[in-house]
Amino acid sequence: MQKKALILAVSAALVIPAAMAQKKGGDKGEKADPDSVVELYGKVYPELVFPSSSGATSAGTVLCTICGSAAGDNAIIKRTEMESSNSRFGLRGHEKLGGALKAIWQMETEFHVDSNDSRFAQRDSFVGLAHNGWGTVKLGRMDTPFKEYGDDLSFLGVSSGNFTSTSGIYRHIGFGSQNNAARFHERRVNVVQYETPDWGPFEAKIQWSTNEAKTATRDPRVLSMGGSYELGPAKIMVGYEAHWDLFGLSLNVPSTMRNNNDQSVKSKDEAVELGVQFKFGAHTFEIGGNQKKYKEPNSTPGRVQSYQNNAYEFLWEARWTPNFRTAFQYVKATAGKCSVVNLDCNTNGLEGQQFGLGFAYHFSRRTYLFVMGTLVKNGYSAVFNNSNQQAPNPGEDVRQIGVGLHTAF
Repeated sequence: MQKKALILAVSAALVIPAAMAQKKGGDKGEKADPDSVVELYGKVYPELVFPSSSGATSAGTVLCTICGSAAGDNAIIKRTEMESSNSRFGLRGHEKLGGALKAIWQMETEFHVDSNDSRFAQRDSFVGLAHNGWGTVKLGRMDTPFKEYGDDLSFLGVSSGNFTSTSGIYRHIGFGSQNNAARFHERRVNVVQYETPDWGPFEAKIQWSTNEAKTATRDPRVLSMGGSYELGPAKIMVGYEAHWDLFGLSLNVPSTMRNNNDQSVKSKDEAVELGVQFKFGAHTFEIGGNQKKYKEPNSTPGRVQSYQNNAYEFLWEARWTPNFRTAFQYVKATAGKCSVVNLDCNTNGLEGQQFGLGFAYHFSRRTYLFVMGTLVKNGYSAVFNNSNQQAPNPGEDVRQIGVGLHTAF
């Protein structure tokens, strides 16, 4: 009761001043404008995480052509960690502008309840215009449509930023420092996004972003788009994304193979995805696949030119009773293929897999306890990783178990 009273008090403190500021004239006694709304929302899910590992590839083992060297030792330290797993709160609202048009806005903040290093509004934050017939235009910082579509079913509602997230294998590459320039699962800055209006079972989004670092020789930018179509209990999801001059490949290969400092070389990385979600009673299933291509055309001997791989996923969530639900995941990334100027290139040992299993007990719709675990199995050259705090060596298999509490408001 005290928690609900606190939330209501904070919400009232935010909503009442915003409503009062919208008075038509400002004279004493006039009513607040009912067409302007401000909402406080959020979710919190801290957890204790217990990582461990085994199986690092022996030192001296020859790894794939575009990989580094084998360390020989396991790098994951067995310890107790606490994570807040992308807990967040936000403010959002709208103002009716007449007819079918309204202004919309949002400021969302990741909130680390286990530490004191949160920054304001670093999650999806934007301002825009929405029209019932024309659709919505947003300006700000947002997840890409590619991130949103094709990987829709979360793991017990806590997979975002959590070790159960599929993005580390499904939308990334398995070598190098795991630099996120190569990952197709990002939140972009300097974004303009268009979203279709309510077209019944169909929706789509397209997003354009730049990092404002254009020079005479480089023009870094991202195009992302995706959509879904619902057919009764089934939903089909597709996505496409392209990165220009982000050099996701070069930033993850050995330094002697990189092109990112050569101003005559440009890069283009692309990914396509397809996913299908199906609901059957208390069960929800999702299967999906994607293909990622990284291209850096050049003619310098020993420099990397390209890499390509595919990834697949299967997700299953079941609500057995109003209080008890489970989740299962399986994700696989292929070793793929590569090319290096004037050298044979192999991707031996670059495959990876992730298995996940979770249980949740609901005290209410919004509040529940959860227990979950994952196993990442790396090929002998791979360093796929789902840990937020540590990184494995080549070939190291990573196990994590988490116990936590989720609540939302």
